[in-house]
Amino acid sequence: MSDAAVGRNAWQRGIAGWHGVFGALAVFSAVLVAGEDGLPPGQRYLALALLGVLCGWYAAVGARALRRESRRLGLLYLAVAIPLTIAVFAVVPACALMLFVLYPHIWALLPVYRAVAGTVAVLAAVSVVILVRSGPGDGLLPAVLYIVAGLVIALLLGLWITRIIEQSRDRAALVAELAAARQDLAAVSEQAGALAERARVAREIHDTLAQGFASVLLQLEALETELGGDPEAARRHLGAAQRTARANLAEARALVGALTPPDLRATSLVEALRRLVERTGPEIGVETGFAVDGAPRAVPANQEVVLFRATQEALTNVGRHSGAHRAEVRLGFAGSGVSLTVCDDGRGFPPGNGSGGFGLAGMRARVAEVGGTMLVDSRPGGGATVRLELPEPGP
Repeated sequence: MSDAAVGRNAWQRGIAGWHGVFGALAVFSAVLVAGEDGLPPGQRYLALALLGVLCGWYAAVGARALRRESRRLGLLYLAVAIPLTIAVFAVVPACALMLFVLYPHIWALLPVYRAVAGTVAVLAAVSVVILVRSGPGDGLLPAVLYIVAGLVIALLLGLWITRIIEQSRDRAALVAELAAARQDLAAVSEQAGALAERARVAREIHDTLAQGFASVLLQLEALETELGGDPEAARRHLGAAQRTARANLAEARALVGALTPPDLRATSLVEALRRLVERTGPEIGVETGFAVDGAPRAVPANQEVVLFRATQEALTNVGRHSGAHRAEVRLGFAGSGVSLTVCDDGRGFPPGNGSGGFGLAGMRARVAEVGGTMLVDSRPGGGATVRLELPEPGP
Protein backbone atom coordinates (compact mmCIF):
# COMPACT_ATOMS: atom_id res chain seq x y z
CA MET A 1 0.00 0.00 0.00
CA SER A 2 1.31 3.45 -0.88
CA ASP A 3 2.08 6.12 1.68
CA ALA A 4 -0.74 8.24 0.31
CA ALA A 5 -3.27 5.47 0.85
CA VAL A 6 -1.99 4.80 4.36
CA GLY A 7 -1.99 8.48 5.19
CA ARG A 8 -5.64 9.13 4.32
CA ASN A 9 -7.65 9.58 7.46
CA ALA A 10 -10.25 7.10 8.58
CA TRP A 11 -13.17 9.41 7.85
CA GLN A 12 -12.12 9.74 4.21
CA ARG A 13 -11.64 6.00 3.86
CA GLY A 14 -15.21 5.53 5.18
CA ILE A 15 -16.82 8.20 2.97
CA ALA A 16 -18.49 5.61 0.74
CA GLY A 17 -20.04 3.98 3.80
CA TRP A 18 -21.44 7.29 5.01
CA HIS A 19 -22.88 7.94 1.56
CA GLY A 20 -24.60 4.58 1.81
CA VAL A 21 -25.93 5.37 5.29
CA PHE A 22 -27.35 8.70 4.10
CA GLY A 23 -28.98 7.10 1.08
CA ALA A 24 -30.44 4.21 3.11
CA LEU A 25 -31.94 6.51 5.76
CA ALA A 26 -33.36 8.83 3.08
CA VAL A 27 -35.01 5.92 1.26
CA PHE A 28 -36.35 4.45 4.51
CA SER A 29 -37.72 7.87 5.54
CA ALA A 30 -39.41 8.24 2.15
CA VAL A 31 -40.99 4.79 2.56
CA LEU A 32 -42.28 5.78 6.01
CA VAL A 33 -43.71 9.03 4.66
CA ALA A 34 -45.36 7.28 1.72
CA GLY A 35 -46.86 4.56 3.89
CA GLU A 36 -47.94 6.57 6.93
CA ASP A 37 -51.70 6.38 7.42
CA GLY A 38 -53.81 9.49 7.92
CA LEU A 39 -51.18 11.83 6.54
CA PRO A 40 -52.74 14.55 4.36
CA PRO A 41 -51.58 14.43 0.73
CA GLY A 42 -50.18 17.95 0.84
CA GLN A 43 -48.13 17.16 3.93
CA ARG A 44 -46.96 13.88 2.40
CA TYR A 45 -45.86 15.58 -0.84
CA LEU A 46 -44.16 18.39 1.08
CA ALA A 47 -42.18 15.89 3.18
CA LEU A 48 -41.14 13.95 0.08
CA ALA A 49 -40.17 17.17 -1.66
CA LEU A 50 -38.07 18.29 1.29
CA LEU A 51 -36.38 14.88 1.39
CA GLY A 52 -35.64 15.17 -2.32
CA VAL A 53 -34.12 18.62 -1.92
CA LEU A 54 -32.05 17.41 1.04
CA CYS A 55 -30.74 14.45 -0.96
CA GLY A 56 -29.94 16.68 -3.94
CA TRP A 57 -28.12 19.18 -1.70
CA TYR A 58 -26.12 16.39 -0.13
CA ALA A 59 -25.17 14.99 -3.54
CA ALA A 60 -24.23 18.41 -4.90
CA VAL A 61 -22.47 19.96 -1.90
CA GLY A 62 -22.37 17.68 1.15
CA ALA A 63 -20.50 14.80 -0.48
CA ARG A 64 -17.88 17.21 -1.84
CA ALA A 65 -17.52 18.93 1.53
CA LEU A 66 -16.93 15.62 3.31
CA ARG A 67 -14.50 14.40 0.67
CA ARG A 68 -12.43 17.59 0.45
CA GLU A 69 -12.71 18.54 4.14
CA SER A 70 -13.23 22.18 3.07
CA ARG A 71 -14.28 24.35 6.01
CA ARG A 72 -16.10 26.87 3.81
CA LEU A 73 -17.89 24.20 1.75
CA GLY A 74 -18.84 22.39 4.96
CA LEU A 75 -20.39 25.53 6.43
CA LEU A 76 -22.37 26.08 3.23
CA TYR A 77 -23.65 22.51 3.26
CA LEU A 78 -24.71 22.62 6.94
CA ALA A 79 -26.32 26.06 6.55
CA VAL A 80 -28.85 24.45 4.22
CA ALA A 81 -28.91 20.83 5.44
CA ILE A 82 -29.77 21.68 9.07
CA PRO A 83 -32.92 23.71 8.27
CA LEU A 84 -34.02 21.16 5.67
CA THR A 85 -33.62 18.25 8.11
CA ILE A 86 -35.52 20.07 10.86
CA ALA A 87 -38.23 21.07 8.37
CA VAL A 88 -38.78 17.52 7.13
CA PHE A 89 -38.91 16.35 10.76
CA ALA A 90 -41.48 19.06 11.53
CA VAL A 91 -43.66 17.92 8.61
CA VAL A 92 -43.36 14.18 9.36
CA PRO A 93 -41.80 13.16 12.73
CA ALA A 94 -40.90 9.77 11.28
CA CYS A 95 -38.19 11.57 9.32
CA ALA A 96 -36.26 11.98 12.58
CA LEU A 97 -34.06 9.22 11.13
CA MET A 98 -32.27 11.88 9.08
CA LEU A 99 -31.03 13.46 12.31
CA PHE A 100 -28.85 10.40 12.89
CA VAL A 101 -26.80 11.23 9.82
CA LEU A 102 -26.92 15.01 10.34
CA TYR A 103 -25.08 14.90 13.69
CA PRO A 104 -22.01 13.06 12.28
CA HIS A 105 -21.88 15.60 9.44
CA ILE A 106 -21.84 18.44 11.97
CA TRP A 107 -18.96 16.89 13.89
CA ALA A 108 -17.01 15.98 10.77
CA LEU A 109 -17.25 19.43 9.18
CA LEU A 110 -16.95 21.78 12.17
CA PRO A 111 -14.39 22.37 14.90
CA VAL A 112 -15.30 20.88 18.27
CA TYR A 113 -16.66 24.06 19.87
CA ARG A 114 -18.76 24.86 16.80
CA ALA A 115 -19.92 21.27 16.54
CA VAL A 116 -21.16 21.40 20.16
CA ALA A 117 -22.99 24.65 19.45
CA GLY A 118 -24.49 23.24 16.27
CA THR A 119 -25.62 20.08 18.02
CA VAL A 120 -27.27 22.05 20.81
CA ALA A 121 -28.98 24.33 18.25
CA VAL A 122 -30.38 21.34 16.33
CA LEU A 123 -31.61 19.68 19.53
CA ALA A 124 -33.25 22.93 20.65
CA ALA A 125 -35.00 23.33 17.29
CA VAL A 126 -36.20 19.74 17.38
CA SER A 127 -37.49 20.26 20.94
CA VAL A 128 -39.40 23.34 19.80
CA VAL A 129 -40.98 21.25 17.04
CA ILE A 130 -41.97 18.62 19.60
CA LEU A 131 -43.48 21.28 21.88
CA VAL A 132 -45.40 22.86 19.02
CA ARG A 133 -46.79 19.56 17.80
CA SER A 134 -47.67 18.19 21.26
CA GLY A 135 -48.63 21.36 23.06
CA PRO A 136 -46.89 22.98 26.07
CA GLY A 137 -48.45 20.68 28.64
CA ASP A 138 -48.08 17.28 27.05
CA GLY A 139 -44.95 18.00 25.06
CA LEU A 140 -42.71 19.53 27.70
CA LEU A 141 -41.52 16.30 29.31
CA PRO A 142 -40.87 14.52 26.01
CA ALA A 143 -39.02 17.59 24.76
CA VAL A 144 -36.81 17.74 27.84
CA LEU A 145 -36.10 14.01 27.68
CA TYR A 146 -35.32 14.28 24.02
CA ILE A 147 -32.94 17.19 24.59
CA VAL A 148 -31.06 15.38 27.38
CA ALA A 149 -30.89 12.00 25.65
CA GLY A 150 -30.19 13.50 22.26
CA LEU A 151 -27.48 15.76 23.60
CA VAL A 152 -25.71 12.89 25.37
CA ILE A 153 -25.90 10.62 22.33
CA ALA A 154 -24.91 13.37 19.89
CA LEU A 155 -21.98 14.52 22.01
CA LEU A 156 -20.67 10.99 22.51
CA LEU A 157 -21.01 10.23 18.81
CA GLY A 158 -19.43 13.54 17.86
CA LEU A 159 -16.50 13.16 20.23
CA TRP A 160 -15.91 9.65 18.94
CA ILE A 161 -15.90 10.87 15.33
CA THR A 162 -13.60 13.77 16.23
CA ARG A 163 -11.18 11.44 17.99
CA ILE A 164 -11.08 9.10 15.00
CA ILE A 165 -10.34 11.99 12.64
CA GLU A 166 -7.64 13.44 14.92
CA GLN A 167 -5.96 10.09 15.37
CA SER A 168 -6.07 9.48 11.64
CA ARG A 169 -4.57 12.88 10.92
CA ASP A 170 -1.83 12.24 13.47
CA ARG A 171 -1.19 8.90 11.81
CA ALA A 172 -1.05 10.57 8.41
CA ALA A 173 1.44 13.12 9.75
CA LEU A 174 3.54 10.31 11.24
CA VAL A 175 3.48 8.42 7.94
CA ALA A 176 4.59 11.60 6.15
CA GLU A 177 7.44 12.04 8.64
CA LEU A 178 8.48 8.40 8.21
CA ALA A 179 8.39 8.78 4.43
CA ALA A 180 10.58 11.89 4.69
CA ALA A 181 12.97 10.09 7.04
CA ARG A 182 13.10 7.15 4.64
CA GLN A 183 13.98 9.49 1.78
CA ASP A 184 16.70 11.12 3.90
CA LEU A 185 18.04 7.69 4.82
CA ALA A 186 18.03 6.63 1.18
CA ALA A 187 19.96 9.78 0.29
CA VAL A 188 22.51 9.14 3.05
CA SER A 189 22.80 5.49 1.99
CA GLU A 190 23.32 6.54 -1.62
CA GLN A 191 25.99 9.02 -0.56
CA ALA A 192 27.71 6.39 1.58
CA GLY A 193 27.58 3.95 -1.32
CA ALA A 194 29.11 6.55 -3.61
CA LEU A 195 31.91 7.22 -1.11
CA ALA A 196 32.54 3.50 -0.69
CA GLU A 197 32.65 3.03 -4.45
CA ARG A 198 35.01 5.99 -4.76
CA ALA A 199 37.29 4.44 -2.15
CA ARG A 200 37.13 1.07 -3.94
CA VAL A 201 38.06 2.64 -7.28
CA ALA A 202 40.89 4.55 -5.59
CA ARG A 203 42.24 1.29 -4.15
CA GLU A 204 41.95 -0.39 -7.54
CA ILE A 205 43.83 2.43 -9.23
CA HIS A 206 46.53 2.43 -6.56
CA ASP A 207 46.93 -1.34 -6.56
CA THR A 208 47.05 -1.64 -10.34
CA LEU A 209 47.68 1.43 -12.46
CA ALA A 210 49.78 3.42 -10.00
CA GLN A 211 51.97 0.43 -9.20
CA GLY A 212 52.35 -0.39 -12.87
CA PHE A 213 53.34 3.13 -13.76
CA ALA A 214 55.87 3.17 -10.92
CA SER A 215 57.35 -0.07 -12.23
CA VAL A 216 57.51 1.28 -15.78
CA LEU A 217 59.25 4.40 -14.49
CA LEU A 218 61.83 2.33 -12.62
CA GLN A 219 62.53 0.23 -15.71
CA LEU A 220 62.89 3.32 -17.89
CA GLU A 221 65.28 4.90 -15.38
CA ALA A 222 67.35 1.71 -15.39
CA LEU A 223 67.18 1.67 -19.18
CA GLU A 224 68.55 5.22 -19.32
CA THR A 225 71.46 4.18 -17.07
CA GLU A 226 72.33 1.16 -19.23
CA LEU A 227 71.97 2.78 -22.68
CA GLY A 228 75.63 3.73 -23.06
CA GLY A 229 77.33 0.76 -21.41
CA ASP A 230 75.22 -2.42 -21.58
CA PRO A 231 72.82 -2.66 -24.54
CA GLU A 232 71.69 -6.15 -23.50
CA ALA A 233 70.66 -4.96 -20.04
CA ALA A 234 68.96 -1.96 -21.60
CA ARG A 235 66.93 -4.28 -23.83
CA ARG A 236 65.91 -6.33 -20.78
CA HIS A 237 64.69 -3.21 -18.98
CA LEU A 238 62.85 -2.09 -22.12
CA GLY A 239 61.14 -5.48 -22.42
CA ALA A 240 60.15 -5.40 -18.75
CA ALA A 241 58.71 -1.91 -19.18
CA GLN A 242 56.75 -3.04 -22.24
CA ARG A 243 55.33 -6.07 -20.41
CA THR A 244 54.34 -3.92 -17.43
CA ALA A 245 52.69 -1.37 -19.72
CA ARG A 246 50.68 -4.11 -21.44
CA ALA A 247 49.64 -5.54 -18.08
CA ASN A 248 48.65 -2.05 -16.97
CA LEU A 249 46.52 -1.64 -20.08
CA ALA A 250 44.74 -4.92 -19.33
CA GLU A 251 44.20 -3.82 -15.72
CA ALA A 252 42.77 -0.49 -16.88
CA ARG A 253 40.32 -2.27 -19.16
CA ALA A 254 39.32 -4.60 -16.34
CA LEU A 255 38.88 -1.67 -13.99
CA VAL A 256 36.64 0.17 -16.45
CA GLY A 257 34.55 -2.96 -16.88
CA ALA A 258 34.54 -3.69 -13.12
CA LEU A 259 35.95 -7.15 -13.88
CA THR A 260 38.20 -9.58 -12.05
CA PRO A 261 41.96 -8.98 -12.60
CA PRO A 262 42.98 -10.46 -15.97
CA ASP A 263 45.45 -12.93 -14.38
CA LEU A 264 42.67 -14.41 -12.25
CA ARG A 265 40.26 -14.72 -15.16
CA ALA A 266 42.77 -16.77 -17.13
CA THR A 267 43.86 -19.29 -14.51
CA SER A 268 43.63 -20.48 -10.89
CA LEU A 269 44.57 -18.38 -7.86
CA VAL A 270 47.72 -20.42 -7.19
CA GLU A 271 48.94 -20.14 -10.77
CA ALA A 272 48.02 -16.45 -10.96
CA LEU A 273 50.03 -15.69 -7.81
CA ARG A 274 52.95 -17.79 -9.04
CA ARG A 275 53.06 -15.83 -12.31
CA LEU A 276 52.68 -12.53 -10.48
CA VAL A 277 55.60 -13.31 -8.16
CA GLU A 278 57.81 -14.51 -11.02
CA ARG A 279 56.98 -11.46 -13.12
CA THR A 280 57.30 -8.89 -10.34
CA GLY A 281 60.71 -10.06 -9.05
CA PRO A 282 62.71 -8.86 -12.07
CA GLU A 283 60.61 -5.69 -12.29
CA ILE A 284 61.49 -4.60 -8.74
CA GLY A 285 65.01 -6.02 -8.78
CA VAL A 286 64.40 -8.51 -5.97
CA GLU A 287 64.77 -12.28 -5.94
CA THR A 288 61.36 -13.78 -5.23
CA GLY A 289 59.99 -17.14 -4.20
CA PHE A 290 56.50 -18.63 -4.06
CA ALA A 291 55.20 -21.58 -2.06
CA VAL A 292 51.87 -23.17 -1.23
CA ASP A 293 51.04 -24.79 2.12
CA GLY A 294 48.18 -27.27 2.24
CA ALA A 295 45.98 -28.63 -0.51
CA PRO A 296 44.79 -25.90 -2.89
CA ARG A 297 41.01 -25.52 -3.19
CA ALA A 298 38.50 -23.13 -4.67
CA VAL A 299 38.32 -19.72 -3.00
CA PRO A 300 35.45 -17.22 -3.40
CA ALA A 301 36.07 -14.71 -6.17
CA ASN A 302 36.12 -11.71 -3.80
CA GLN A 303 38.77 -13.40 -1.64
CA GLU A 304 40.85 -14.24 -4.72
CA VAL A 305 40.87 -10.56 -5.69
CA VAL A 306 41.92 -9.55 -2.16
CA LEU A 307 44.79 -12.06 -2.10
CA PHE A 308 45.97 -11.08 -5.57
CA ARG A 309 45.88 -7.32 -4.91
CA ALA A 310 47.54 -7.75 -1.51
CA THR A 311 50.40 -9.66 -3.11
CA GLN A 312 50.80 -6.90 -5.71
CA GLU A 313 50.86 -4.19 -3.04
CA ALA A 314 53.23 -6.05 -0.72
CA LEU A 315 55.75 -6.83 -3.47
CA THR A 316 55.59 -3.25 -4.76
CA ASN A 317 56.35 -1.99 -1.23
CA VAL A 318 59.28 -4.41 -1.03
CA GLY A 319 60.73 -3.00 -4.25
CA ARG A 320 60.17 0.64 -3.28
CA HIS A 321 61.03 0.81 0.38
CA SER A 322 62.72 -2.26 1.81
CA GLY A 323 66.09 -2.50 0.03
CA ALA A 324 65.63 -6.27 0.27
CA HIS A 325 67.49 -8.90 -1.73
CA ARG A 326 64.79 -11.56 -1.45
CA ALA A 327 61.06 -11.75 -0.83
CA GLU A 328 58.96 -14.85 -0.12
CA VAL A 329 55.24 -15.26 -0.81
CA ARG A 330 53.40 -18.17 0.83
CA LEU A 331 49.76 -19.06 0.22
CA GLY A 332 48.30 -21.32 2.90
CA PHE A 333 45.13 -23.45 2.85
CA ALA A 334 43.76 -24.65 6.17
CA GLY A 335 40.42 -25.79 7.51
CA SER A 336 39.71 -22.37 8.98
CA GLY A 337 40.33 -20.44 5.75
CA VAL A 338 43.16 -19.22 3.59
CA SER A 339 46.24 -17.17 4.49
CA LEU A 340 48.84 -15.14 2.64
CA THR A 341 52.30 -14.25 3.96
CA VAL A 342 54.78 -11.93 2.26
CA CYS A 343 58.15 -11.46 3.97
CA ASP A 344 61.42 -9.86 2.95
CA ASP A 345 64.98 -9.52 4.28
CA GLY A 346 65.10 -5.75 3.88
CA ARG A 347 65.89 -2.93 6.27
CA GLY A 348 62.53 -3.07 8.03
CA PHE A 349 61.02 -0.23 10.02
CA PRO A 350 60.31 0.61 13.67
CA PRO A 351 57.13 -0.90 15.17
CA GLY A 352 54.11 1.31 14.60
CA ASN A 353 55.43 2.84 11.37
CA GLY A 354 54.05 0.18 9.07
CA SER A 355 50.38 1.04 9.19
CA GLY A 356 50.49 4.31 7.28
CA GLY A 357 50.30 5.02 3.59
CA PHE A 358 47.42 4.56 1.20
CA GLY A 359 48.69 1.17 0.01
CA LEU A 360 48.57 -0.58 3.38
CA ALA A 361 45.38 1.27 4.32
CA GLY A 362 43.73 0.11 1.11
CA MET A 363 44.97 -3.43 1.75
CA ARG A 364 43.46 -3.39 5.24
CA ALA A 365 40.17 -2.11 3.84
CA ARG A 366 40.06 -4.89 1.25
CA VAL A 367 40.76 -7.53 3.88
CA ALA A 368 38.12 -6.11 6.22
CA GLU A 369 35.50 -6.18 3.45
CA VAL A 370 35.76 -9.98 3.26
CA GLY A 371 35.88 -10.43 7.05
CA GLY A 372 39.61 -11.12 7.27
CA THR A 373 42.49 -9.82 9.39
CA MET A 374 45.87 -8.34 8.47
CA LEU A 375 49.07 -8.12 10.51
CA VAL A 376 52.22 -6.16 9.65
CA ASP A 377 55.33 -7.14 11.62
CA SER A 378 58.76 -5.53 11.27
CA ARG A 379 61.78 -4.25 13.13
CA PRO A 380 64.78 -2.21 11.95
CA GLY A 381 67.27 -4.44 10.17
CA GLY A 382 65.00 -7.48 10.49
CA GLY A 383 62.89 -7.26 7.35
CA ALA A 384 59.11 -7.07 7.26
CA THR A 385 56.25 -9.55 7.18
CA VAL A 386 52.68 -8.96 6.02
CA ARG A 387 50.19 -11.69 6.87
CA LEU A 388 46.56 -11.96 5.80
CA GLU A 389 44.05 -14.46 7.13
CA LEU A 390 40.71 -14.83 5.38
CA PRO A 391 37.96 -16.95 6.96
CA GLU A 392 36.27 -19.92 5.38
CA PRO A 393 33.04 -18.66 3.76
CA GLY A 394 29.86 -19.58 5.58
CA PRO A 395 27.31 -22.09 4.21
